[in-house]
Amino acid sequence: MNKIKQNKITFNLILSILAIIFSSLTILSLPVLFNYKSKVPVIEKNFYKNFKIYIKSSGEIKYKPFPKPHLLVENASLNLDNSSEKNDLITTSNLKIYISLRDIYLRSFSNFLSTEISNSNLNFKMEDLKELRKHLYQKVNNPIYLDNCKIFIRNKNMEVILISPIKKISYKIDKKNKIKNLKLTGEIFGLNFKSDWRRDYKSPKTSIHNINIFNPNLEIKNTFEFENTQNFNGQSIMSYSQNKMEYNLIFKDNVVKFISPKQKKNLNFIFEGSAQLKPFYFDGKLLIKDKKIDLIIDNLLSKLYLYDEKFVGNFNGTLKIKFDKLDNKLLQNGEINLVINEKKIIFNEANFNLNKIGSIMTEIKFTEHNGTTRFISKNKLNVKNHIEFAKTFQVGSKNVKDIQEIYFDLEKDLGSSDLILKNVKINRSGSFTNSDGVFVVKNIQNLRSYIRKVID
Repeated sequence: MNKIKQNKITFNLILSILAIIFSSLTILSLPVLFNYKSKVPVIEKNFYKNFKIYIKSSGEIKYKPFPKPHLLVENASLNLDNSSEKNDLITTSNLKIYISLRDIYLRSFSNFLSTEISNSNLNFKMEDLKELRKHLYQKVNNPIYLDNCKIFIRNKNMEVILISPIKKISYKIDKKNKIKNLKLTGEIFGLNFKSDWRRDYKSPKTSIHNINIFNPNLEIKNTFEFENTQNFNGQSIMSYSQNKMEYNLIFKDNVVKFISPKQKKNLNFIFEGSAQLKPFYFDGKLLIKDKKIDLIIDNLLSKLYLYDEKFVGNFNGTLKIKFDKLDNKLLQNGEINLVINEKKIIFNEANFNLNKIGSIMTEIKFTEHNGTTRFISKNKLNVKNHIEFAKTFQVGSKNVKDIQEIYFDLEKDLGSSDLILKNVKINRSGSFTNSDGVFVVKNIQNLRSYIRKVID
């Protein structure tokens, strides 16, 4: 009995080995036995059926058995729509189409398991982004993977306005959990990032998009509820170190409205405004609270001044930036008004309140020299409360009672906490006194000492 059982096991083992050998020989011999070029129309048709992307092949198609069976398309162009007037979204010489074993044996080329594109460029125009969104929400596709690619965003004149090197893209549907997912890891503006977009088919009107930027660490969480192309709303939460910004958006009648929840006390940035899309124009207000002046100059104002016109694009509108509860012994609040028009960001007006003393009108600019960026401001202080001025700067009240205005320049290198104070001019009832000195302000005590020297 044991001998019969042993013979049966041996027979099954031999049969399995023969099946494996036969299958392997069949798979390896397919490139010789079959002419893939004759199947190009079928492959192109079924590529769209499986991935909802149009493909045109102009080179050879080869069969490769390793590391797993796939077709290698040596020259292909891909598009989200079938219009012959548009430029190709992707042109690649390294497109792999992974096929099922059933298709290998039957040579039907109908069931493509996944596709992979490597070392290629993706060229998007703004209207292509609409097609991408349609694909995300309306198409059912098998897994699509991209490795070591670059995304180019172009304007209507085909000028590049954004380049993003991408390490990996994974775009697929989890059929078990019924979730569609698009994941990217790459780089933008020199910063490494990870993006994760997902849509649960159990609640198809809602999508979630999380973005993580590393060094500095910035987290963005977006949730959208979509009714139709003319009506949707969402929420965005941004966290950076101890800073947090949150706002709700409502899109209706071709206008987007942004509103931050004012009842939340832990928000450093509160934004509200609206944007009309056709033609594009926005009007917004941004409130920044509990921040240091140095951080505002180095991280916000410098970016608004030193910008690339290509990134501004066709944006037009106004933005009022207000500051409140500033972490500074003299400046408590203020505001800057910006106008964006014809690819220019113009600082229209800037003013700050100097504690209870008066108000400062400011002209701001930045310069770059030998790799160093310098902040420069020309200021005019209107003195309204002479007693508070005397108390703050510890000078005699008799010496300041006739001061109406003080003109002065402030400069600092980005990253430095030292301020350079110069070109001080004091208006005493129409009589001007000039100070030719240059003074480095390291702290409030330094400033008081210099003010006493100039006034007394």
